[in-house]
Amino acid sequence: MASRTIVSVTMEGSKGRRLGIAAAALAALAAFCLPAAAASTKTAAANRKTKAVRPVRELTLAERLAAVARRGPIRDRSQIGVAIAPIGQPAILSTNADADLILASTTKLFTTSAALDRLGPGYRFRTSLLQDGEVLADGTLAGRLVIHGGGDPAISGRLYENDPWAVFRPWSAALAARGIRSIRDGLLLDTSFFDDEKTHPHWPAAQEQNWYQAPVSALSYNDNVVLVRVTGAVRPGGRASLGFYPAQPFLMSVVGQVATLGGRGANVGVSRRAGSARVYATGAVGSRRTWSGDVTVVDPPLYLASAFTKALREDGIAVGGLPEVRGRASAPAKPLPVLYVHETPILPVLAVCNKRSQSFFAEQILKTLGAERRGSGSWKGGLAEVEGFLRSLGLDPSRYRIADGSGRSRENRSSAAAYLDFLQALATRWKYFPQYEPTLAVTGSMDGSLRHRMLGADTRGKVFAKTGNIAGVVTLAGYIEARSGQRYAFVLLANGGCSEGRGHAWQDRILTELARWG
Repeated sequence: MASRTIVSVTMEGSKGRRLGIAAAALAALAAFCLPAAAASTKTAAANRKTKAVRPVRELTLAERLAAVARRGPIRDRSQIGVAIAPIGQPAILSTNADADLILASTTKLFTTSAALDRLGPGYRFRTSLLQDGEVLADGTLAGRLVIHGGGDPAISGRLYENDPWAVFRPWSAALAARGIRSIRDGLLLDTSFFDDEKTHPHWPAAQEQNWYQAPVSALSYNDNVVLVRVTGAVRPGGRASLGFYPAQPFLMSVVGQVATLGGRGANVGVSRRAGSARVYATGAVGSRRTWSGDVTVVDPPLYLASAFTKALREDGIAVGGLPEVRGRASAPAKPLPVLYVHETPILPVLAVCNKRSQSFFAEQILKTLGAERRGSGSWKGGLAEVEGFLRSLGLDPSRYRIADGSGRSRENRSSAAAYLDFLQALATRWKYFPQYEPTLAVTGSMDGSLRHRMLGADTRGKVFAKTGNIAGVVTLAGYIEARSGQRYAFVLLANGGCSEGRGHAWQDRILTELARWG
């Protein structure tokens, strides 16, 4: 045994001897106990170390997603609905998934998928120019040029490198090729392909002037939106000039007083009351500075007529008389000669609708669907076709309340679970899904509404979805490819006082987690 040092204490007398003996005994006892105590301490420390390194159970994907989803956009105010599933498999997350919630612009997926299914990927929107009258020797069309609308939403510069006049050049060329140099009685605008209801009854009248609530018509131009241009005078203090671009719609006017200030700034506003053809401009603009703001037009076919008339005159074809709108079809005594047919393929139209969330396009598509399939270019006719499409996918249409084509109505409702079933049906048993999926917005792609969202390595270019946003409602539905290569369908609905920024952040957190761990 190792030697131990024993400290002895020496005292005088017998008392000192007794104390010395006691001290020695205590020292001996301490020497015996210390090794055992040290061993016990080492054992406890070892036990603590063993407990510290014991492996913790890793969270499942569903647990990770549920933890993120529970942190809603606005605590105690927003109502959320979440449903996520691998393609073709049961849901791995369902949070309040049976609640009936407002869909906003995710409604567009019902409209566009039904249109592609019912009309086919080869469908083309057609606008026809018809000759109503004889062409005289001097090149005069002794009658009217009839323009028969087919619901085309893309008569604009949108598909023509933003040139608003490009669409009309082949029209003018076709007339010139027939020797027409003037149109004596002007333009007859046939809008009978659609009914006369231009604005949905559920849409708020106070938002009629906004581009996202543009009126609907079988003959439309430039998304039925016109730019109001305000140009400052040469010197400060002068009155700014007011005008329309690309063309001044018939019967519309812009009034107001906009002052010219020094510098290059602008603080201008434009407004139009519901049903009014008068646009008001107010504010101030810098010297020689041009400011532009958009406003919807009152009468879409007359807007097209004003733009086309301007294009004809610039190409040397005179137009007499005033344009006339005909809302009901009337069969002529004999078929009118066709001078030109303008065609727009359906797939680029669906892409604009889904990627850019263009509500005007959605409503034009829906009414065209009704017109082509049921002979009724109305919201009712189009919605009946959407219902039929859902039924063809094996879905119960009663689970989906669809009121319009775009999601502007707050009556567009579904549960997250029902919407997930719809997405699953598209991806697993719909023959046109390969052509349809590329029409969705993609994270990081500049042609869509997800261009600035989820730009991390796991999510950029991996989310294909439709966004949605109306007052207090933020929604997102679509598909995502996770890091593992597994593809998922997802529905993320937030209703009730939810701001766009908070809603997007909540959705992005969920999908980023899914992309990383899925």
